[in-house]
Amino acid sequence: MPEDPISQEMARILNEKLQRVIDKQTEHTIALANHTASLDRLEKGQERQQEVLDEILRILRGGESPQD
Repeated sequence: MPEDPISQEMARILNEKLQRVIDKQTEHTIALANHTASLDRLEKGQERQQEVLDEILRILRGGESPQD
């Protein structure tokens, strides 16, 4: 840390501001990770839904279910 009081205060203020920026970036990173996980779950659900719909279509067209 700088020796004179003005430089010390400036350094303290800059450190506080930097910490706020880091905290906000951390919050954004966590939010982004949560959204990404939600999108992954949604995608898997849509894939499963498509599989079920495909199976229903095969049954309706007179085909056999893959589980038979």
